[in-house]
Amino acid sequence: MNKAGERALPDLILLTGPTASGKTALVSSLDSDLFEVISFDSRQVYKDLPAGTACPSKEEQARMPHALVEFLSSDQSLDAKDFSELAHQAYQRIIEKGKLPILVAGTGFYLKAFLYGMYPIPDVSEEVHQAVLDLPDELVLEELKEKDPEAFQEISSNDFYRYRRALEVCRSSGSLTKFKQETIGGLLRSKDKFNVLGFFLDWDRDILYSRINKRARNLLMPMVEEAKLVREKYSADCPGLRTLGYNFALDFLDEKMNLDSFYEGIAKAHRNYAKRQITWFKKEPLLQKVSWDFAMEHLQEVQLLVIKNK
Repeated sequence: MNKAGERALPDLILLTGPTASGKTALVSSLDSDLFEVISFDSRQVYKDLPAGTACPSKEEQARMPHALVEFLSSDQSLDAKDFSELAHQAYQRIIEKGKLPILVAGTGFYLKAFLYGMYPIPDVSEEVHQAVLDLPDELVLEELKEKDPEAFQEISSNDFYRYRRALEVCRSSGSLTKFKQETIGGLLRSKDKFNVLGFFLDWDRDILYSRINKRARNLLMPMVEEAKLVREKYSADCPGLRTLGYNFALDFLDEKMNLDSFYEGIAKAHRNYAKRQITWFKKEPLLQKVSWDFAMEHLQEVQLLVIKNK
C-alpha cells in the first residue's frame, strides 16, 4: 500500500490454476490496451492441437493477445530452457509497449524456470540420445526411478519427453538432480525489487471435477480429428501426440476403445493432471489461493490502477 492507502501497482501478474479453472476467461475480460498475456503451458504451444490442449480460442486471443500459444508443429519439441528464453523475449516486448505482463500458467515447471532460472544441463551424445529414444516407455520409467527418484517424482505423468531427457542425463553424467545445485538466469533473480501479484484459482474439488468432465465430453471428436490429421502428417509417436489425452484419441481411432471408454480415459487423465497442478502450485510462495470471483475483482482493481497511472 502507498501513503494514501492504495494498492501498489504490480510489476508482474501471475495467474495460475488447474486445467478448467477459468484462467483464459478471466484474462480475456481485461483491457488488451493495458495488459498482454504470456502463456506458460507445455501443451498449448502446438498449433496443430488447439482443441485437445484447450488453447485460447481465436476470439479470446483477439480480445487479449497471448504469447507462446500455437507456434510449434507437432513434430517438434521444446524444453524449459528454450521456453524460458522465448518467454523473456515476449516479456520484453510487452514491457516496451508500456503494458503490464500477465503470466498465465498451467505448467509450473516452465513458470519456475522463467522466474527463478535454470540449472545447466550437460551435453548428451547422439549415441546415448538414440539409445534412450529406442527404449520402451516402461523401461524408461523403471530406469529413471532407480537412478534418479527425485527427478522421476518431479516430472508430470505421461511426459515421456522429459522422462527420456532426465534419463539421458543420468546415463551421461550421473543424475539430473545434482545439476540443480547451480542455477542461472531467472527474471526475479535479476531484479532487486519486484512487486508480483500472484493468484492460484482454487476451486472446490467437486466443482472443478465437474468442469473438467464437461470439458472432456466436448473434447472427444475434436481431439479425434486432430489426432487423425497429425498422425497422417507426422506420426503417432510425434511429440504433440504424446501430450495429455491423445493416446486415448489414437486408441479410439484404431477401434481399441469405444466412445464411453474414450470419455472416461480423457476425463480421468485431466482430473489427475489437475491434481498434479494443484500440488505444484500450492508450493509456490508467490501465489495466493483465491476464488475465481476474488481474482476477477482484484484484477479489475489493478486495471483501474493502471489507467490511473497512465
